[in-house]
Amino acid sequence: MPQFNNNTYAVERPGNFIVTDINIIPYHRESEEGIFRQIITDQVLEFSIFESVESAFLSGEMTIIDGVNLISMLPLTGFERLEFKLYTPGEKRGYDFSVLSGHPMMITGIRSKAMLKDRIQSYVLEFCSIERVKNDLTRVKRAFSGTTDNAVLSICRDNLETKKNIIIEETKTNAKYVAPRIKPVAAIKEIGMMSESKKFNSQGYMFYETGTGFHFKTYESMFCNAGGSPKPVRARYSPKIVSYRDERGEKDVDNSLTSVMEFRIKSQYDTLRHLNYGTFANNTITHDNYNKTFTIDVFDYHMNYEKENHLEEGDRNGVVPFFNFSNGKTISDYPEIKTYFVSGTDKVHNSYDYLGRKINSGKRISQKAALSSIVLEIKVPGFTGLSVGEVIHFTHPSFKEMKNASEKDHDPRLSGRYLITSIRHMVDLKVNKRHTMVLELVKDSFQQKYPDDTIDLFTNQENEEGDSYLQYELDNA
Repeated sequence: MPQFNNNTYAVERPGNFIVTDINIIPYHRESEEGIFRQIITDQVLEFSIFESVESAFLSGEMTIIDGVNLISMLPLTGFERLEFKLYTPGEKRGYDFSVLSGHPMMITGIRSKAMLKDRIQSYVLEFCSIERVKNDLTRVKRAFSGTTDNAVLSICRDNLETKKNIIIEETKTNAKYVAPRIKPVAAIKEIGMMSESKKFNSQGYMFYETGTGFHFKTYESMFCNAGGSPKPVRARYSPKIVSYRDERGEKDVDNSLTSVMEFRIKSQYDTLRHLNYGTFANNTITHDNYNKTFTIDVFDYHMNYEKENHLEEGDRNGVVPFFNFSNGKTISDYPEIKTYFVSGTDKVHNSYDYLGRKINSGKRISQKAALSSIVLEIKVPGFTGLSVGEVIHFTHPSFKEMKNASEKDHDPRLSGRYLITSIRHMVDLKVNKRHTMVLELVKDSFQQKYPDDTIDLFTNQENEEGDSYLQYELDNA
């Protein structure tokens, strides 16, 4: 369940929210009292905030019903600051885009402009973290040496010029790295690909922003503690009839907050994509151009599964079963299906920890791809205490006919622990006055494993090998 704090406010019903005055701060005005603010709270119909582990910055949009011609009055130019706060009552975590915090958002565009009636228009304001704009303005063209986490911290402070919190998973990779006049986030992503975790046998870092700040961490650190044990879930969601009262007629806020209003599976078991991406098997060829040598490292999904950390605990409970696919081979015995090439030359300006990179390249690629095996989307009551990169539990209903009361009413494989990879907060200020959010969830393992099977049922049942014909022989037959 979401954990609530005993603050001044308390959740009365799911979807409750606290929003401060929404202000636009023009780039060219100051009042005698200081910064000039144009309050637009009454003009805002709805707004949304988006965060994702695949996105380096927060972004959002706001629908405006404008009867005072703000566009021309201020005027709006695409360089204004947007100021407001969003919190769930009783929850300390939220979004603070105030000037006082030093983290207002920046308006970057206007779209979907339309006339509603005489002198009233509607449009959508697009906004994002100011660091996104700085990222497009700036190029990194300097050298770094030492641990890669220090390089990332330096780029965030010196190039992105952010004063927000930076949550970094410590790396053990020492590197010489020269950024070749590229954007700060591009440099961070390059460094992230070469970095290896100090706590986990894991390589490949994600860089993303949430309401708490910027994060530079591996997938394993998102769902595992330092010792490898699973992190506790932040919330438990299940599809059910939303009820604000329990059996005694008393408020049951926790139950209503964890009710899933809608859900859908966006992706499940895309075998061909996984085969061609190298999820189950791949080769990594590391070429040393200076010494004219190369090495080949083979990744086997089944052999490596127990060496890695996953969302669900257990042996061989991954997304692909262990079985005899053909002639005594499993689906992980075909590494030639995908080959990756890695430079292993250490006589260059950019010198990484090549041994770690070589060994873990196949694992890194497989791990990220396996997490997209099950992609689930759920719509739930809004709660600012959740962020991407955290784990929730989802109970997926079973669509099997229940023959007796002892049978489980949930799907044993699709239910369980999920990693949140994106959140879209949607706040309706006028019509329903409710806060909802859409979570994208991924899963790389199951609570209940698939059965193993070493017998090839299909090859033994096939007919004898067919004959070969030339086309003209068939034409003349």
